[in-house]
Amino acid sequence: MSGPLRTLRALLAARRRSLAVIGLALLVVSSVAAVPVIAERPSPGRVATVENPGPAAASAPVVQVENTSAYLDPPADSIQTEEFAVVELDPAAATGVRTARLHGRYTNIRLRETFTAADTDAERRAVVRNTTRRLDGRLDELERRQADALAAYNRGDLSKTAFLRELVAIHAAANAMETTVDQLYTFDRAAGMPISQSSIARLKARLVPLQGPVRARLAASVTSGQTDRVYVMASETGVVLATLVEGEFTTRYVREAFYGGAFDDQFSDRPIEIGAFRDRVAELYPWTWTNGNADTVLTSEPFYQRAGVYGIAFKHPHGTVGDSDLVAFYDAGTGEVFYETQRKDVEATPHPLVASTTGDGIRLELRGTHPGGPLDIRVVNATDGTPVDARVTLNGDRIGRTGNESLWTLAPRDSFVVTASTPDGNVTATTSI
Repeated sequence: MSGPLRTLRALLAARRRSLAVIGLALLVVSSVAAVPVIAERPSPGRVATVENPGPAAASAPVVQVENTSAYLDPPADSIQTEEFAVVELDPAAATGVRTARLHGRYTNIRLRETFTAADTDAERRAVVRNTTRRLDGRLDELERRQADALAAYNRGDLSKTAFLRELVAIHAAANAMETTVDQLYTFDRAAGMPISQSSIARLKARLVPLQGPVRARLAASVTSGQTDRVYVMASETGVVLATLVEGEFTTRYVREAFYGGAFDDQFSDRPIEIGAFRDRVAELYPWTWTNGNADTVLTSEPFYQRAGVYGIAFKHPHGTVGDSDLVAFYDAGTGEVFYETQRKDVEATPHPLVASTTGDGIRLELRGTHPGGPLDIRVVNATDGTPVDARVTLNGDRIGRTGNESLWTLAPRDSFVVTASTPDGNVTATTSI
């Protein structure tokens, strides 16, 4: 008998275990107030790029970049908002994260204890059905919450701080639900599968757009006090988040992108062969396919394919140590990638010169990748090329100092102004990527 089912039999043998812990958990969860959406006014730096757009395009392009990995980006005419935010210790957001995690733990306890306490196969099947119904309803709530937050943010009724607070809380809830969905699948098999594998796979697939590595980073920021500068771009049905993570030896670029226009949340039954999926990925990510090592991602049961969703992960030469460098989720119903995460080593990624300006004996050099991507800012002596320490602003926002090397930040989508200030003078460059 396999490990999960052997464990399950042991649980059933001890099924008379007290359920008091469930009542206690319910009391604790119900006593914690949910953090509301705070309708703060947007900051003056907000850029609304599309006024009252129509319905989003049917598919989102995977944008090609020379000599590095392509990336998922909502269609340009669907982008409504783009700006930068600084995320740091936030008691309100931290409360939302802790509440979501507590709710997830309670749900896990409730499922395990009620299934273990069931006396008959019929009762166990009822536990599985009822849990599936509750999880489906909880997912409906999270999806509505994300859609409502996105709409309010694009209207200008929600500030970037409140918007990110919502996304972080949703991430925490979705992340906690993953464990419950996996546990539900194990119990479903033990009960004779009263719920189809495809139904549970759909629950699993719906969790994908509700979380991501940037949100995970921001969840740590609001609870621990670390500070992160994050790029935020929103379309009618999608959101892109990106940030830079300073390591001991390298700086990592981390990005997550979701485009709802490429996601068939009705899960049309249009399965494809794995070979056809891999051919499509090779078409969308040619550089990565040629230069990277690919593997299917998150292949534990229930498989995403049962919901018509396919995932693949890559390691490639411009990536980082540890995590997958590119993860893409493809919807067979739309024939498009709807969700993607990227992790890159900024130094390893090609970043050609996009601007160079000289003044007051210093030269300002900008090297970039793509909108929302890494931007390298260097200030050197105009005569001998040695590094010069300078204070740097981007569109008037102070972002740091170059020190003895260079300063990495994130590039805006539209034209932007970088100013480097030293005791000997200032130099300014205006450019776009």
